[in-house]
Amino acid sequence: MTRDIAARFRLAIQEEEEKAARRRSARADAGTLEQAFHPVMQAAEELQRELQSVPSIKVTVNPDSVWLSLADRDLKVTYDPTSHRFVGDESAHTWVDGEPYSDQHTWDTADACIEALIRLCARYVRMANAIERPTKPA
Repeated sequence: MTRDIAARFRLAIQEEEEKAARRRSARADAGTLEQAFHPVMQAAEELQRELQSVPSIKVTVNPDSVWLSLADRDLKVTYDPTSHRFVGDESAHTWVDGEPYSDQHTWDTADACIEALIRLCARYVRMANAIERPTKPA
């Protein structure tokens, strides 16, 4: 059994190396990625300024990705050069029932991605306000 685990482990490492090589290859043309993502990055920088008044939301803007964090919820938005689409990965570990949450989004254009980013930021602000000012039971 131990040899089987060791062999499977070596195979898994090899597969991870191959995935990393494919990602590096896809990102080799970083200029294209950053150029495609530039309008989203600019919109995210403006949203970051708007969100400064909500201290519980952290926004990180990079040339090729945007990260939005609120408590146990995270959103990453980027551009996938292999599919030529904008992608978003949202995850959370809810404190109510302890179940992990994950959702993936894709958009064909920068404008569609920006619109979704605006709406997702609005949702995060609503959640941040609920956390900061919980409603009183009736």
